[in-house]
Amino acid sequence: MTTGLILPDFYRNPAHLVHEYNALFKAAWNFVGMRFELEGGHHRGVKVADTNLIIQLDKLGKPRAYRNVCSHRHAQLCDQGLHNGPVRCPYHSWTYDREGIPIGIPQQQAFPEVVANPAAYRLQEFACEAAGQFIFVRLSENGPSLQDYLGEEFDFLCRASTGMNSVHDEFRQDVEANWKVVIENSLEGYHVPAVHNKTFMQVEGMQRGYEAPIDHLEHPLHSHIVHPADPEWLASFERRVEPKLGKWHWRFAHYTHHLIFPNLTVTSFMGYSYHVQRFEPTAIDRTTVHSRSIGVGFEGQSAVGTKMLEHIYSDSKQFTERVFAEDGQICKAVQLGLSSAVNPAVIGHGIESRVAHFHRAYQAMLQAEAA
Repeated sequence: MTTGLILPDFYRNPAHLVHEYNALFKAAWNFVGMRFELEGGHHRGVKVADTNLIIQLDKLGKPRAYRNVCSHRHAQLCDQGLHNGPVRCPYHSWTYDREGIPIGIPQQQAFPEVVANPAAYRLQEFACEAAGQFIFVRLSENGPSLQDYLGEEFDFLCRASTGMNSVHDEFRQDVEANWKVVIENSLEGYHVPAVHNKTFMQVEGMQRGYEAPIDHLEHPLHSHIVHPADPEWLASFERRVEPKLGKWHWRFAHYTHHLIFPNLTVTSFMGYSYHVQRFEPTAIDRTTVHSRSIGVGFEGQSAVGTKMLEHIYSDSKQFTERVFAEDGQICKAVQLGLSSAVNPAVIGHGIESRVAHFHRAYQAMLQAEAA
């Protein structure tokens, strides 16, 4: 048992959220979207901390991140979400190319300096790199490369990305709780019997018991678990289902849940689909969760296997929505308790080790920026 390092006031005081924006989110590499979503000339509006961004691929296919503000008269260029076609200002129709340079200006004779040197009026750019299909942005001018920041998680994301080809379900929902409450809830299974007794507790395939999951806490910021599949269930799956589904790029015999600090989780059971969640703090007691269920390609899939996969995806969608609703309610209850809490949390040994690890990572990140 350990004492929580994040005090209750850090979950309820709006001043702390402002501090996190400046000292944590701006220094970290933040997940902003998937590369395959941007192919074909798409761009995405996304918010990191208090900064609105546009993400797109340049002419060479490199992900680029720009401040979502027109160089002309400061209008926001697009709303959050995915958009097709070039970036075009809704105010005066200034249009920008893939490198953020204004290339289409109505009545351009009124702007001779811009016409003569358009690159001088390009959109402000931020560091943007990718690990496979996963695109990240760093708002701070200085800091480690994405690969150095991610450590071994870089290899995991790259390997998981191979074969990803579509988003088969996507939703954004608000949770009435601080972002850290929502993250911490995702890092432990101790609450499952009480909160998810009608969902997770009914799932077949994973070994039962508190000792089954294996925690990996080697990295100072990121963590993940491996929960082995039940051997009998796996044997049945290999015999009855897998021959019809066909082969997929990375097949493993476990459930895994990865936290990429500060606010990205990637989960999968056996690698035939991935659940990617981004947790965006919108107020001290509000979090917007952007969830994507991402499919992968299969080789040798039969017609029966295609129907099976459609059924799996449909069941997964319903299951995810039910689990999300259960988690949303309990996170709201935790936030209500935090509004009057005095003492720090008590964190269990083993069953809540990833929560303790998250607390250490959070504290270390803030201390590093203060030094």
